[in-house]
Amino acid sequence: MDDEFQKSIAKKLKELRKENNYTQTQVADYLKIDQGHLSNIENGKRTATIDIIEKLSDLYNCSLDYILDETSNYEPSKIAFRGDKKNKDLILIAKMNEVMKNLEFLRKLDDIYEQ
Repeated sequence: MDDEFQKSIAKKLKELRKENNYTQTQVADYLKIDQGHLSNIENGKRTATIDIIEKLSDLYNCSLDYILDETSNYEPSKIAFRGDKKNKDLILIAKMNEVMKNLEFLRKLDDIYEQ
């Protein structure tokens, strides 16, 4: 992978984590990887696998294209979760975001077929 491309992805992943107010420990636990591994990914020292990028896409409610810097379209999640910010269930949040993405996709298909 091109070094500049890897750094671009790393920067985007770090920004998304911070925008969503998650710690590296929370995200690493969600991904089932070591916090140091995530730190290396976010600092461009290690390449993120497509599996990790897909999981983070769901968690941060953005497209793979956004993470891969192929589009600038990103809207933060419209779902508000109550409770202790330090003990968020990131798996649940990612699943809800995945459902929302699928609903949006179905709405777009419906619009296409109605025309």
